[in-house]
Amino acid sequence: MQQIRWGMIGCGSVTEVKSGPGFQKADGSTLVAVTSRTPQKARDYAMRHGIPKWYDNAQDLIDNEEVDAVYIATHPDSHSDYVMMVAASGKPVYCEKPLGISSRQSKGMVDFCNQRGVPFFSAYYRRALPKYLMIKRMIDSKQYGDVRAVHVFMQQTIKEEDKQNGGTWRVRPEVSGGGKFHDVGSHALDLIDWMLGPISEACGEAMNQSKVYKADDVVYGHFKTEQGIPGTGLWCFNTFKDEDVTHIYLEKARISYSVLDIAQPITIATLEGVQTIAVPDPPQHVAQPLIQTIVDQLLGRGTCPSTGESGMRTDFVLDRLIGRV
Repeated sequence: MQQIRWGMIGCGSVTEVKSGPGFQKADGSTLVAVTSRTPQKARDYAMRHGIPKWYDNAQDLIDNEEVDAVYIATHPDSHSDYVMMVAASGKPVYCEKPLGISSRQSKGMVDFCNQRGVPFFSAYYRRALPKYLMIKRMIDSKQYGDVRAVHVFMQQTIKEEDKQNGGTWRVRPEVSGGGKFHDVGSHALDLIDWMLGPISEACGEAMNQSKVYKADDVVYGHFKTEQGIPGTGLWCFNTFKDEDVTHIYLEKARISYSVLDIAQPITIATLEGVQTIAVPDPPQHVAQPLIQTIVDQLLGRGTCPSTGESGMRTDFVLDRLIGRV
């Protein structure tokens, strides 16, 4: 096999620029079919993106012999059903994050794929972006000594669309599994799991301070990696501005970076002062580098850093930090 032919379930906004075109532009990859529960949506997406086939039924796409692997780009409440449908066919599956609406559901998905020997990947695409690869190399090289601790801070305003009719799907726990913490806060934890982890312990509390929508809008807690690195975090989604910073404290320096602003420089503070390190321009399709690693693994020429198991671990930490388990 020289090329992976992808089918895509879901044609929402996440697929327009972030991920969809990446399947067409990655080396050894092509997107051959899409599906949506709304036929007009699938047809329109296929026409605009030059995709040969479209369906209004996911099983028809999965059963297409020209589809080698499937990308699931729907809301989290449907991930489990679709993952199991794809895995039952024996085809590799790449799923948006969070994997499930609970860590228990995520574990069921991972177990189902493992039992059938089906490759399973999660869409934490920052693991393959140049900025975070730079940070990981700094840590792994030990140029600033061993890591001592990590702290995550993230704040955002309440968006206008989330103030109406219960808000968007992201702040409806029955659809997303939680709120903005599960949607964007999870990226910070996944990066820590990858760069410093795995994260093995976590404890926290969540609350709905603003009562604007059903989901919690503040989460705080602490965690620890298998290597014994302690971490703390505070996520506030009801404040006056959007910003985030993760501080990694080492023997000889503090490395600071934004999780959500992938173009923002890295800063390194030492006793000599603060250094700002520019990062490469992000790719047009930010999921494409991770997609490339998946394609490379399926073609036997590399390894993807974001697996179903790592996605399941992040879902477990999310649950622990909100006090769900």
